Amino acid sequence: MHHFLAFSVGTYPLSKIEVESIVRDVCYAAEKELNQLETDIKTLETRRATLIQDLTTYRQALAPHKMLPDDILTEIFSNCVPQAAVIHHLLGSGDFRLVLCQICSRWRRIAMGSYNLWSCVMIDFDARDVSRALEILPLWLERANGATLYMEVSAQEYDQRVLDLLSRYAHQCHTLVLEQFTVDSAFFELSAIDLSRLEDLQLVAVYRYLSYEGDTPTLPRVSAPVLGDTPSLRSVTFESFGFFWTPELLSLPWHQLTSLIFYCTFPTSAQYYSILQYCENVTRSRLDVFPIGRATQIPLSDFQISMPSLRFLELNTNALANAARFLHSVTLDCLVELEVTISDDYIKTIFAVRTFPALQRLTLGGPVSGSQSDLEAWLRACPAAKDVLVPNYRMEQQIVDQIADGELLPCLQRLVFTDTAPGCLISALEKRQRSQQYSTIVETGITGNMANYELEGNEKMRVARLRMVGVFVACVQYYGKTLPVPGDVSSAAFLVVFYFNRLSG
Repeated sequence: MHHFLAFSVGTYPLSKIEVESIVRDVCYAAEKELNQLETDIKTLETRRATLIQDLTTYRQALAPHKMLPDDILTEIFSNCVPQAAVIHHLLGSGDFRLVLCQICSRWRRIAMGSYNLWSCVMIDFDARDVSRALEILPLWLERANGATLYMEVSAQEYDQRVLDLLSRYAHQCHTLVLEQFTVDSAFFELSAIDLSRLEDLQLVAVYRYLSYEGDTPTLPRVSAPVLGDTPSLRSVTFESFGFFWTPELLSLPWHQLTSLIFYCTFPTSAQYYSILQYCENVTRSRLDVFPIGRATQIPLSDFQISMPSLRFLELNTNALANAARFLHSVTLDCLVELEVTISDDYIKTIFAVRTFPALQRLTLGGPVSGSQSDLEAWLRACPAAKDVLVPNYRMEQQIVDQIADGELLPCLQRLVFTDTAPGCLISALEKRQRSQQYSTIVETGITGNMANYELEGNEKMRVARLRMVGVFVACVQYYGKTLPVPGDVSSAAFLVVFYFNRLSG
């Protein structure tokens, strides 16, 4: 109590009442000061929250990526990664992954923890610095942390390091690209390599050197399998592929494939047709089918090829007749989308087109156009088609009338073709729109220069009525420029290229 003596003005000690009064005054002063401090703190917190909110607005405008959560950034990084990383260029500061690691500590942490960013590598054994690339490869793949790999290997000459590389890492690969190999090199020694996780095999620019007896090229028959056990293999792609050997050299598990892609000419001969016979589970395929040598027609298969699972087929050839000849030998009961691209239709002979009962979408494209008889045969072969794109074919009145009557394409909903008089087309659209038996064509387009066509009489009003019932003009392309269609259909030039489409008001 000695500190309370300071409040004494005499020589007598303070009474109990005086001490209690002094204590109350001190406590009140302290409490008042605390209340004031709490008020000041709340004021500062409110001010800080306002400033943070203002800063957040500026950050969202100037640096929105900083507001993204880690999982979103991880997904963005994964989608931006190039399909194949040139490993011997990775030490440069321009590589995508290394740039990510240099942005900030947060991005570095996310990039280093995104294992799939580091699981895409490419080794070119013909490059001068391949030894350096092989040295840093283990460190690079260590960051992948066991993730399945996309690996691309290029080697024109035999190199034991190729087999060493594949033997060490191929068991992690889901996609393996072999580029610029020759079958005389290490290519045929892959049967001893573990490819149990391989899902996609791509062979790019693979050739075999021919030996000659005089002026005649000869090819030794090799029966060794290319691959070992590949239970997960589902897709095979051939690109710039040198088919100079028999199918036995490509003893792949054709029966388990779901995708078969040829970015090169598929040899149309009996020994290669047998490959397709084994592809009963393929659902998507792309084939380049051309005559061999100086022949003008591709040969027919000696046996019927069944591909019961095929749903999407892209076929590139030189003539519609050859496309029909090829498809005549293949049973495609489940095919729903067919795209045929013609490069040079100098063959004018007609070959019967088999029927595709389940086909929903037909595209006949390329830089050339065929005859009306060819076009009618293909349209008649697709009775269930809803989408038909024939941008290089001019629809004659006879075919337009058959479409209007439902004799051709009774299920049609979308149609694209080239120069056709607008009057007959409008009549066909009106007839299909009124029909209770056949589908309404809700979208159609005319490609080509129709500047000389003019809407006559009541044709503008007829088009306007079609728009009112759900067949709307969506866009116009006039001499290569896309323009909006006038709402009152007052411009006759809109028929240069027009599309009827369902619009949402």
